[in-house]
Amino acid sequence: MSCILKNKHKTDQTTMGMLSFNVSMFLLILSLLSFLRLNSEAAPEYRYHYCSNQTTFTRNSTYQSNLNRLLSSLSSNSTRESGFYNTTVGQTPETRVYGLFFCRGDLTPNDCRDCVSTATKVIVQEQYCPVEKVAVIWYGECVLRYSNQSFFSIMDEAPLISMYNIQNITNSSRFTQLLGTSMNDIVTKASNAPSGAIKFATTEAKFSELQKLYSLVQCDSLISSSDCNRCLGTVIGNLPACCAGKQGANVLNPSCFVRYEIYPFYNVQAVPSPSPTPVPLAPPPSKGKSSNSLLISPSLLQLLSLYCYFVLGTTF
Repeated sequence: MSCILKNKHKTDQTTMGMLSFNVSMFLLILSLLSFLRLNSEAAPEYRYHYCSNQTTFTRNSTYQSNLNRLLSSLSSNSTRESGFYNTTVGQTPETRVYGLFFCRGDLTPNDCRDCVSTATKVIVQEQYCPVEKVAVIWYGECVLRYSNQSFFSIMDEAPLISMYNIQNITNSSRFTQLLGTSMNDIVTKASNAPSGAIKFATTEAKFSELQKLYSLVQCDSLISSSDCNRCLGTVIGNLPACCAGKQGANVLNPSCFVRYEIYPFYNVQAVPSPSPTPVPLAPPPSKGKSSNSLLISPSLLQLLSLYCYFVLGTTF
């Protein structure tokens, strides 16, 4: 009898231990899921920056104070529905600063805010443009720039920055033809946008049974339709020299930019589609902004599998 009671006591301890283990594992998995959820939003995708060392300011000067105020104002206004804002700070020509940002046309106000907030902090760091009066920084999601001279409504032709995917495309002649048709279409749409509207356009084109070509163009909202057309013509005209036969490319200018890839690098669902029943496409890992859906990594799937097998006695 005592032996039976002893065995029963052991069984109770084992059961209690198993329950405790189950609860611990459950809490661990919940913590991992929460961590992944909180970190599902990717950081803004830095592309390039430029600043001229021909005009610099003295640290702790009035100009620097005005620049700080300007950057703060840009950041504070980064949740506007227009995804665009420009402002001027300073009373005298010597201390006046002009600045603006424009966010990619498919972004939500919160995504725009994240990009602009990052840009305003990064641009004045030591490795970027700590004492330069003229600067521009490009992210995949936004462009931010400022100067001691007014550049509002003026199309800039320089600098021109080109970058490309190192992977080559198959059937490059057909791809180039498809790219040209796609670019012509969206340049027209962006440059002919109504006054006050975002000069932004995208398109998808079928390249093969397994691949699509995604293209995007955008202009500074302040420049005219004709200047937008001319700016985009300049950056697209640079594609053959820099990026012929490449799977993707991005050409940047302070007043406009163009990009194409064989994966959806922008929010496809946020862009009106000509198809009555568009099919949402999930972006690839680590490219641009992630969606709000929860992505479970292979390591976490393995952990869940082990938990189900050893603790629950089942598989999935």
